[in-house]
Amino acid sequence: MGPLAFSSGSHRAKFGRDLNISDESEERIGSALDKDGYTYVQEAFDQGEASFHYGWTFHRAEGNQTERPRRAMTVIYMDIDMQLKEADNKHQKPEIWCPGVRVGEIIDTPVTSVLYST
Repeated sequence: MGPLAFSSGSHRAKFGRDLNISDESEERIGSALDKDGYTYVQEAFDQGEASFHYGWTFHRAEGNQTERPRRAMTVIYMDIDMQLKEADNKHQKPEIWCPGVRVGEIIDTPVTSVLYST
């Protein structure tokens, strides 16, 4: 089904953060990561396993070669005082991910639940 793969240590990479998701950006980012020596790690997961990784780590999945749909669930944790920044590209749509929040405001919406507070 195309397991999740990572470029180890790439959360420190600066290149490509502002690119739209496309075949072209995939090629450009992959070339830059190879050139900078980031190790590509791809290992199959056992059924029921989960991946916890830093959100800025470049990651991807190869194409699904089966007839069954690949299912995934993503949870993103952020600081309770996180402020919305200007979108870098068209895929960062604040109206979907942070409805009603303006740039510079604390992200506090019905879809960004607080899990724990002291």
